[in-house]
Amino acid sequence: MCFFGVKHPYMPPPSMPTTLFSEAPLVVEVDTVLKCIKSFPKGTSCGRDGLRAQLLLDALCGEGSAVARDLLCVITLVVNLWLGGRCPLSLAEFVASAPLTPLLKSDGGIRPIAVGTIWRRLVSKVVMKGVGKDVAKYLNDFQFGVGVSGGAEVILHSLNRLLNLRHEDGSLTMLTIDFFECFQLGRQVDTAT
Repeated sequence: MCFFGVKHPYMPPPSMPTTLFSEAPLVVEVDTVLKCIKSFPKGTSCGRDGLRAQLLLDALCGEGSAVARDLLCVITLVVNLWLGGRCPLSLAEFVASAPLTPLLKSDGGIRPIAVGTIWRRLVSKVVMKGVGKDVAKYLNDFQFGVGVSGGAEVILHSLNRLLNLRHEDGSLTMLTIDFFECFQLGRQVDTAT
């Protein structure tokens, strides 16, 4: 009997619907957008457009709050436009990309940091609020990296225990690779060329 098949039964991947939606599959309300704007940590840095989450909060809750509801309605309309895949192509490369900033590591190496615009990050937060639980339920036991606190560490420590129990003589080793770093370095190389 296949060990993998017992513990991890096959589940077919999701498929794209063949019908076109007249409306976006995910439409959010004003209150959801406001909660997501408020969820940005204090001091959240800005993307290439220079807009910070704090500026949005100030406009919605501060001195200018007389027009806050109208502004929030317009922001919600834009978020729903992008959720429906209708972001104008002329804006897409600016909204969905992020410049890389090289930061020095303590060992002298360079860590590229990508900071996207507040708009992209806001839409991402709204999407996760809307479909995060459904996606986590669908993926169930098949993933450990997204939305699972310490998921990768659980895998690493479990494998270390297995190796120590079954191969005390050191006849088996394990190599771990941080694919996220590889992805970031690949993007840095692509940007440099």
